Amino acid sequence: MSFLIYGASGYTGKLIVELFIKKGLKPILAGRTKSKIKPLAEKYGLEYLIFGLDKKEEIIQNIERFHLILNCAGPFSRIAKQIVEACIIAKTHYLDITGEIEVFEMIKSYDSDAKKNGIVLIPGVGFDVVPTDCMAKYLSTKLPDATHLELAFTSVGGSISHGTVTTMIEGLGNRGYKRENGVMVYKPTGYKGKWIDFGRLKQFAMTIPWGDISTAFSTTKIPNIETYAGASKFAYYLMKLQFLFNPIIRTKFVKNLLQKYVDNKITGPNEIHFQYGKSLIYGKVTNAKGETFEGKIETLEGYRFTAEASVLITQKIIELKEISGYKTPAGLFGHELILEIEGSKFI
Repeated sequence: MSFLIYGASGYTGKLIVELFIKKGLKPILAGRTKSKIKPLAEKYGLEYLIFGLDKKEEIIQNIERFHLILNCAGPFSRIAKQIVEACIIAKTHYLDITGEIEVFEMIKSYDSDAKKNGIVLIPGVGFDVVPTDCMAKYLSTKLPDATHLELAFTSVGGSISHGTVTTMIEGLGNRGYKRENGVMVYKPTGYKGKWIDFGRLKQFAMTIPWGDISTAFSTTKIPNIETYAGASKFAYYLMKLQFLFNPIIRTKFVKNLLQKYVDNKITGPNEIHFQYGKSLIYGKVTNAKGETFEGKIETLEGYRFTAEASVLITQKIIELKEISGYKTPAGLFGHELILEIEGSKFI
């Protein structure tokens, strides 16, 4: 069955295309800019399409012959809605590699429409949020009556891509969240910090609005969820002052200045980062009795993991029959999904 990769010319998109080729699969490539998509398609002998996302009718015309679209073009908060709506009409499965909470919640709202039209919607099939979603599912099987869930991640020897920084700039000054009694509530980023034993190392971590505030609740129904990321104490204390500078960094002028810097300076992880970096995941569940269970996962560097996970899940969705609606990775495939990805193990 034919499938489409939109945003194929970005850093992560190129990794995903290369991995599909290594596995003997030939996706159709797509994006907005011919000068970026055409050379990539010619390099691998692939077909390509050029279309924008401003008009729903144009999206539908370009995707309706495909079984599935894997969206790698961010920031997803700008474009995911129109692609999802087009996919529902075209009856094309939708996957993406977002980590944005609002995008997960938005796509979840199309669950009944997706079921009516027999398609699957699975956002977050990369590092955001596959390993943490698998951890959440794993812990919920160990303590089924858990009322609280903590998830955390950090990296060793990694780096960051242009697309990821662009998404971060898009979200500057926005709200953070936690899950409290089943409801998402506003909490400033970095409202809590602590030391976490990730197995390979102990590191300070602070709360961030990671996608699992949405997805882990869908996967486990645990009503109270906090998410952490490894950070320096300087960054943590700086976040305590965010109420002073958030109104400034929300402005279009400041975001445009930052984006110009990123466009000129940020390219992505180098080969050493990519090959030897590691990602570490920690999780803990607690029930009303105070009983706890902890888990730790070691896996690939984040971008390499995203390529491996998104290719694997794409293959699985293509082979699936009679499954439809909004899904999370571990909610659909179980916590064992993480073990199908090279370099992943529970510690």
